[in-house]
Amino acid sequence: MIKKLLILLYYFFIIQILLFNSENVVNSQQPFPYNTTKGCSMYGVNSSFVEEKDFDPLSNQHISKHTCQFTHPEYSELSCCNYDQTKILKVNMEIAQTIFGRCQSCMINIYSLWCASSCSPYQRSFMVPTKVDNKTEQILEIDFYLHPHFAVGLYNSCKDVQTSGSPKFGEMYKTPMDFFKGLFSPPNNPTFQALNWIFDEKGYDAEILPCSERCSCDQCSDACIPPPSYKDLGLLNSTIPQSHLNIEIPYVTVWIVWIFLLFLLSLLLGSTAWLIFKYVIKNNYFSNRSFKIIVISILSLIFISTILIPFLSTGDVLLHDQTSCLWEMENGNQWNCTFALGIALYVIFSLLILSIVIIACIIIDKNKRLQNNNRLPLPINNRGINNSDSDSDLSPVIRSNNIQEDYDNGSSIRDNNYFREPRIQDEQFKFSNFIQKFFYWYGIKVTSKPILVLILCLVFTACIGIGIMKLRIEEDPVKLWVSPQSRSAQEKAFFDENFGPFYRVQQMIITPKDTKKYPSVLYKDLLTELITMELELMSLSTVYKGKNVTLDTLCFEPTKKGCLVESVSAYWQRSLKVLETTTNITDYFINCQSNPLLPSCMDTIGTPVLPKVVLGGWKEEAYQAKAFVVTFLLNNPNSMVDTAMAWENVWIAKVQEYTQNKTSLFYITYNAQRSVQDELSRESEADIPTIIISYSVMFLYISLALGSYYPFPRRFSSFFVRSRFALGLSGIVIVACSIIISVGICSILNIHATLIISEVIPFLVLAIGVDNIFIIVNTFESIHITRYSPSGQQINPIPEESLAKTLSQVGPSIALASLSESLAFLLGSLTNMPAVQAFSFYASIAVFFDFLLQITAFSCLLVLDCKRTQSRRIDCFPCIRLNDTENSDDEDEKKPLFNEEDENGLLEDSDALNVVDGIIPRNQQVKPIKKKSTLLQVLFKKYYAPFLMNPLVKLFVVIIFVAMLLTSINYSYQITLGLDQRIALPRDSYLQGYFTQMNKYLEVGPPMYIVSRGGYDFSNVSVQNEFCTIGGCNNNSVVNLFNGAPYITSGISSWLDDYLSWTQIQSCCYAYENGTFCNGDPSCKPCFSINDNGRPSPDLFYKYLPDFIGSPNTDQCPLAGFAYTSDVNYKDGKILASRFDGYLTPLRTQNDFINALKTVRYISDHSNMDIFSYSIVFTFFEQYLTIEQVALKTILLALAGVFLVSLVLLMNVVVALLVVISVGLCVVNLLGVMTLWNISLNAISVVNIVMGIGIAIEFSVHIAFKYIKAPDHFSRNKRVRYSISEMGSSIINGIFFTKLLGVSVLGFSNSEIFVVYYFRQYMAIIILSALHGLVLLPVLLSLINHRIFSFNKFCKKNN
Repeated sequence: MIKKLLILLYYFFIIQILLFNSENVVNSQQPFPYNTTKGCSMYGVNSSFVEEKDFDPLSNQHISKHTCQFTHPEYSELSCCNYDQTKILKVNMEIAQTIFGRCQSCMINIYSLWCASSCSPYQRSFMVPTKVDNKTEQILEIDFYLHPHFAVGLYNSCKDVQTSGSPKFGEMYKTPMDFFKGLFSPPNNPTFQALNWIFDEKGYDAEILPCSERCSCDQCSDACIPPPSYKDLGLLNSTIPQSHLNIEIPYVTVWIVWIFLLFLLSLLLGSTAWLIFKYVIKNNYFSNRSFKIIVISILSLIFISTILIPFLSTGDVLLHDQTSCLWEMENGNQWNCTFALGIALYVIFSLLILSIVIIACIIIDKNKRLQNNNRLPLPINNRGINNSDSDSDLSPVIRSNNIQEDYDNGSSIRDNNYFREPRIQDEQFKFSNFIQKFFYWYGIKVTSKPILVLILCLVFTACIGIGIMKLRIEEDPVKLWVSPQSRSAQEKAFFDENFGPFYRVQQMIITPKDTKKYPSVLYKDLLTELITMELELMSLSTVYKGKNVTLDTLCFEPTKKGCLVESVSAYWQRSLKVLETTTNITDYFINCQSNPLLPSCMDTIGTPVLPKVVLGGWKEEAYQAKAFVVTFLLNNPNSMVDTAMAWENVWIAKVQEYTQNKTSLFYITYNAQRSVQDELSRESEADIPTIIISYSVMFLYISLALGSYYPFPRRFSSFFVRSRFALGLSGIVIVACSIIISVGICSILNIHATLIISEVIPFLVLAIGVDNIFIIVNTFESIHITRYSPSGQQINPIPEESLAKTLSQVGPSIALASLSESLAFLLGSLTNMPAVQAFSFYASIAVFFDFLLQITAFSCLLVLDCKRTQSRRIDCFPCIRLNDTENSDDEDEKKPLFNEEDENGLLEDSDALNVVDGIIPRNQQVKPIKKKSTLLQVLFKKYYAPFLMNPLVKLFVVIIFVAMLLTSINYSYQITLGLDQRIALPRDSYLQGYFTQMNKYLEVGPPMYIVSRGGYDFSNVSVQNEFCTIGGCNNNSVVNLFNGAPYITSGISSWLDDYLSWTQIQSCCYAYENGTFCNGDPSCKPCFSINDNGRPSPDLFYKYLPDFIGSPNTDQCPLAGFAYTSDVNYKDGKILASRFDGYLTPLRTQNDFINALKTVRYISDHSNMDIFSYSIVFTFFEQYLTIEQVALKTILLALAGVFLVSLVLLMNVVVALLVVISVGLCVVNLLGVMTLWNISLNAISVVNIVMGIGIAIEFSVHIAFKYIKAPDHFSRNKRVRYSISEMGSSIINGIFFTKLLGVSVLGFSNSEIFVVYYFRQYMAIIILSALHGLVLLPVLLSLINHRIFSFNKFCKKNN
């Protein structure tokens, strides 16, 4: 289009130049220096026939208005042209305005050249005919001399100009000479056989108006203001590079390493100093105080030098050898690599020295204590043991056990009263607090009528479960991730209200199979198959609800002339006939690329074709593209969604036929608007077997593990009696009932469920519920033991009473865990992300009712199962009873319960005493018989607990967990945000290939709109200048700022720019005398009288705006606004809202999408106008602007809930705080693992993190509660060993093994999202929770005095 207009312009141009008769031509004439010799050289009135004539300039010629007065007012006094010529020049300028008008400086400089070539009185000095037809006297060749200053200046002012999507002139013409030859020489100029441009200092010269003075940034790079500072924008980067040893290392990593070294050195030095100065057992090595001071001074010097040398050293001293291997520090100093290595070795040496000293101290202490134990009497108070944590004499980290504990570690016990049987004082049970009393009472009540209680539980579950009929599963991603009150939701609502919903997209990315034969896609046979395919797809139809549905009934029609299908075939109007007539495909394409508004190069509906949209895989030249990109756009009103999905289904089926056609030339990847939803549904169905297997494995393990098989019974039949498969299955049913109640209540409250809830909640509640089940069963077994009278008569315990004692012992612990989890989840609902809110509500209710059902229904079931066992009835078939004498093989022989003390110094099965955390039985002349511990209990009691309390092990644990914390902090800063669509889809989905090709080939990103919502008066020039980009507009106008911003493709389409240019082109708008718009009537006159600033008057602006929007592009007026129909909401003479269309750059990663949203939000927020940026993808990615804050807020609220409940039930600030620290550190470590294991932070992982807090609580609070309730005379180490021995096996059985088995199955899923977010993250949660609950928390409890802030004494006084 541009070239065609230029040819037309040049016809006029030559007419103006050559309106003079010539009789002779001097072919060898040389130019005169410009401005020295006056004279005219040509004359003509026909652009195809120009004569040569040498004559003097004309005086006082009247020049047509709006032509040369602006650039050359002197031509009115003396010139080589007359009025008729300038009238033609005026028309010429009006047409040129459509090409160069976006930059007024370029247009003025071209006016200067044209006016000079037509009217300059020095014409013959720079326009020299060199060849003339002597018969006709027609000029055939001419030399045009330009001063280099003028030629380069004009080129620079025009090189960035572009029109309606065409490339910039500077991209088409790389040099000034290419520019003049390409635009003004043959073949674009048929007037001459040759027009030779010569840059010579004698040539035409004039003042150049720089483009920076009159042009906008997008049309003149020199006019661009410095880009706004994006320092506070916070764009995401994949790394935070710092140079160390020529390796990019995150800045934070260096300081994390240094902090850990500082901690490690400080810990070792402090522990060594503590041992030396506070040594319990005096020995010859450290009896001299001066010797102690000398040792500590030497170690301190090593410590200080290790820390300070790297900071005090300077690069100037160290770089004398100019080595190429450098270590650059953050302070700017550079180290020689040899020196850096020396520092590293010195650090290792310091650590080694301190470690050797501390190990030596411990060994000496151990040997000395062993010697003293053989001669020192055991200190006994009137309670049978030292009642204080007297081990405070040693360092909290490395202290050994106190003296009586040393006896526990293998020495003989001289006093048989050390662990004597407690004295029985009262006839009735006593409780340490009212909570235990309540649980004892509750246990008695619910088990007194177990059948009735079970029926009531089932009835309650069924009644609440009726609410499931109102269940609504939310599948709309917008409503899942975006709050209705969020900015994105409000902007989407405004956009949809004013411009309609964003259209539905169906897209194909097509590449040739034979890339050797077709190195690019612009080949006639490829285009032929492409057009044939498109025509078939456009003709598809289907029947929906009895109505025939075609593309025409659904498609997006911006010009109301037909469906918009974006494809390169539109250059040929999607016509095989037009394609056949094209001789050279590449040349035709290049011509259309340069003239996008040429009707022959536009789609049949009158829209231009943008190469970046329809072609992919090219860098510099579009004709080298490697892929076709074909896009079908459908309207998306709510009333047509189902209809559109029906047609899309047919479209997908047809495209699948093409992909399966082996004779096709194409490899096709495709995506429809419904594809993601379809594939996610298919994925859910495909993963059902995996989920079933996962839960089946957990169910089977739970049902079998509850049975009592160790030690092995002497009779095989007892296996069937001691099995608890039915009880385990009943426990799982209870978990299911709690989920039913949760779903019912939330459905009644109109809280929509999500697919995440259906996948996560069962896993969570099962993990928590099963752990409680194991704890209840194991504790019940330890309490429900057989007794024998002095005469040897067997006395069986009462199941109801044993259950009541069990609940009084473990009920507070289970309540602590369950209520902490429930409150933590409930507080998580305070976040503003709907998916997280819904999960929090469902999880909180499910966990709470699971707890209630366990202490109610499961307690009844356990009592009934116990009676079944006692009556020798077979598991799962209780009607069948074994008649094989008594159940004696299920108990040990009459073995005394008290072995005075086991090898670990703990009461042997202290629970068997019926001393239930303070519950003392009435005096009975019976001896209870101890049940043998399970294998796991033995492992925890005899091996793991003593090992963990070893001083060196505790020291090692502290060091390892601090290292884990610092490492996790470092990696948590590098965690990625987002959810890659390819992860969310099945691995065999056809969309996997589409997204891969999209990232590889697409040259533009998603569409983006700048929306004005202020109801601005666009007829006001000042308002226009705030939005437009043409000459006279503000350099920092809205569109200019977006054009120069990162992640936004320059060249935003502006209806305002084109309308203002349209008003300045008289050939675009004509009106009758009464002002009514007309088109083509010769009696009409131009619509606008342009004011001094080149803008229409306010009344005319609004009067002809509808005519601009309703006019199609023509050769005479290529800037009509028919394509902008949807961009202006114009009602009752006012613009209510408008938008400016653009594209984002190709967004290939999740960070790109997030950064793009951050960028447009930043520009919008810092604009003077009321605007916002909208793209359909922004709605989905807004969550990531706040996901980190949401995650942090959710975690902190959950931890606060854990602390409050722990404080109330534990009555100890220190222990409650340690539980919170353990859970919090587990979360921090989880974030670090997520980075290392490529688990991004998104709504799914945030939900999993919240769930992980619940799992971590289960691993921690039971240990903490048992620690608090340990016998008062136990030291801290003994308390820890006691709590681990009592609860460790239940926790491992209940959560760790159960979840480990179930999660392992998920690793074999075909779904990537299951592997990443359910297998990897769940596995990390389980392992980290176990490490923090069973390793770190016990060590912390053994190091810190819990009696400092204990409310227990107060509660006992008030009980």
